[in-house]
Amino acid sequence: MKNIAILVIALGFSCAAFAQPDVTTAYNLNNQGKYEEAVTYIEKAGTDDKATSKEKYWRYRGNIYLNIAQDSALSAKYPQAISTAVDSYKKAKELDKYGDYATDIQIAMASIQKLANDKGDEAYRSGDFCTAAANFETALGISDAYNILDSAFVFNTAFCFDKCGNTEKAIAGYERCASINYNVPAVYVYIAEIHLKNENKQAAMDVLATARAKHPKDADLLRTEVNVYLNDGTYEKAETLLKSLTDTDPNNESVWFVLGVTYEKLGKKAEEESAYKRALDIRPDYYDALFNLGAMYFNEGLELEKSCLEIPPREKAQYNDCIANCKTLFTKSTETLERAYALKPADREIMSALKDSYYKSERIDDYNRMKELLK
Repeated sequence: MKNIAILVIALGFSCAAFAQPDVTTAYNLNNQGKYEEAVTYIEKAGTDDKATSKEKYWRYRGNIYLNIAQDSALSAKYPQAISTAVDSYKKAKELDKYGDYATDIQIAMASIQKLANDKGDEAYRSGDFCTAAANFETALGISDAYNILDSAFVFNTAFCFDKCGNTEKAIAGYERCASINYNVPAVYVYIAEIHLKNENKQAAMDVLATARAKHPKDADLLRTEVNVYLNDGTYEKAETLLKSLTDTDPNNESVWFVLGVTYEKLGKKAEEESAYKRALDIRPDYYDALFNLGAMYFNEGLELEKSCLEIPPREKAQYNDCIANCKTLFTKSTETLERAYALKPADREIMSALKDSYYKSERIDDYNRMKELLK
């Protein structure tokens, strides 16, 4: 995750005893490191309206739960320690009318923020995204309480809620990122992908349309929108977007490959060939482009071969030219598929395709060799 700017990293609490015995006892036990016992007395004091009307009660309560949250053994027993500490300090801040303890409270809140961020990072690394989201949300809430805009906290919280499956909070977080111009236009892609996962295609397209109006040349936005059109079978729209994508990201072999597939769906053979070749110019060992290009040549050869058979016998020269063109296509198919085969020599799909191409290219020995390999 991204590094976070913490409010301040320091620890130091101003302390004084209350008249109320339970609060005083809780305070003393906390100073002695007996945090769990301190909880018993501070919560008992919480039933006294006189105690809870004072800022110090809530500050001491926050101190106790912060110490528990920082104790690895006790924090597991009191999973709400961080949130309880935050709520206590917020109440203390509210009751501190003259700001006498504002610095103490802010230092304590900064300690909680760092702790929540560290726990969020730990949970994220272990794949516990829901726990990570909750901790990052706590850290973000502290920044918000002091009107500090920490964009990384905003994004980390949204991203972890996304991974956790809380789409409502994820979308809200990503939208906040967009409003502060953080990690855009990527956050628009994330929002669109959430809508698509929830089978709300129109909402996804609306988000992408809005984002592309602001960022018309962003490649990731175009890719996301193209995938929607390809999945729907609206290839003309995909073609238009892919052409735009080749302008903004001309050296992306995957874009050219997908454009080739789109041209195949549209029956644009010359454009299909050109797109696959462009992908191979960028990456000569691109297996998928080699396989599709070789298959394209082979299928074109078969189609042309059918038309050759329809030529009248008296048009011998025309027939011979037609057959020669077929052989050229089959030869190109074989040469291209051989390059693909070299990349995946154990793949039965390419072996079968190459066997058929060898046969049409009249390379019978190679045809028999491949046939034996397939056995």
